[in-house]
Amino acid sequence: MAVHDLPNTPETRASFAEKGREQMAALGLKEGTVEVWEDGYRAAGSPQDTFEWWYFDVQFDDGSTLVVTFSNKPHTAPGGPITPQVLLIRQQGDGTSHRKVDEFAESDFTASTTTCDVTIGPNTVTGDLDTYTLHVEVDGVVADLVIERQAPSWRPGSGVSFFDSAEKDYLAWVVAVPYGTVTATITEGGETKQLTGSAYHDHNWGNKLMGSFLDHWYWGRAHVGDYTLVYVRMTTKGMFPVGQFNLPTFYLATKDRIITDDLLPLRLVTTGSVDGPGHQTYPTTLEWTWETERGRIAFTASNPELIEALDMAEDRHGIAKLLHAGEHPMYYDFNADFELTIDLDDLKDHVTGRTLYEKMMFR
Repeated sequence: MAVHDLPNTPETRASFAEKGREQMAALGLKEGTVEVWEDGYRAAGSPQDTFEWWYFDVQFDDGSTLVVTFSNKPHTAPGGPITPQVLLIRQQGDGTSHRKVDEFAESDFTASTTTCDVTIGPNTVTGDLDTYTLHVEVDGVVADLVIERQAPSWRPGSGVSFFDSAEKDYLAWVVAVPYGTVTATITEGGETKQLTGSAYHDHNWGNKLMGSFLDHWYWGRAHVGDYTLVYVRMTTKGMFPVGQFNLPTFYLATKDRIITDDLLPLRLVTTGSVDGPGHQTYPTTLEWTWETERGRIAFTASNPELIEALDMAEDRHGIAKLLHAGEHPMYYDFNADFELTIDLDDLKDHVTGRTLYEKMMFR
């Protein structure tokens, strides 16, 4: 089935801009500005059919990492009951890691609609876009973190992507901390460490099983030199008779300003192929380009190191098992070499570093 990029034409740009203004007005959002309440509990009005999570990803200077996610329910069951969860993934500098999800009763969950203030059992997070404080107790790991934002908070337009003509089925996103610094105290295995490093925090919510309308996505982030990047390409499932569509998202910023978040010009070419776990493959190089009348931006992720591979298959029975027998949904997470070239009319630079990115496959 043919896969199409969204056309980067004046007509498409005008349509996107008008639709974005309508959506922002309907949601009470300000164009170009993220407000504190946007990182609050967005599913509060319809928790019975909406999943939501607050995601924190930290890289420490000692080479270890920590991922923490606060969720009101699993994203695989948007219509299910409130089932609060806290996910912790702790990886040491030598590559050893463990992953644990703690589940709690609905009565153990509270969340504010006016700011990021979430409690799930003994686990808490509070934040106001500038500063976030986390306390986590999962699987013998006790962590206290303070994150200070170092790049502008951001959402792409209204932050909401609809996947049906009636605009009822959606996935929404706000990136509260595209890049920040972190200080932490972590106790594990009877030892307490004081750590510093960098952090990322975003916030997602939606009301539809993502695999019902998405085939796969690439999502990544990087902080190299003075620049912070967030880059995405989602590929939809086939839409008869037009085929599949690539939906890009792009953010490039310094500490004080967004250089661009114009998404339509972003294109991706992948090369190479590696057989990964779970009957799926992944490319060895991602080549991204962005080009307008302002100039050109190019960045490449190469030599990926597979950090994690998760089997995302649901436990199906009966006819559902037969209908989905050929599917092998997998999540791959990578650390890779990164090269960024900026050739704009008002900015030219070339920097290298590292990037974290993922490939999520729903088929």
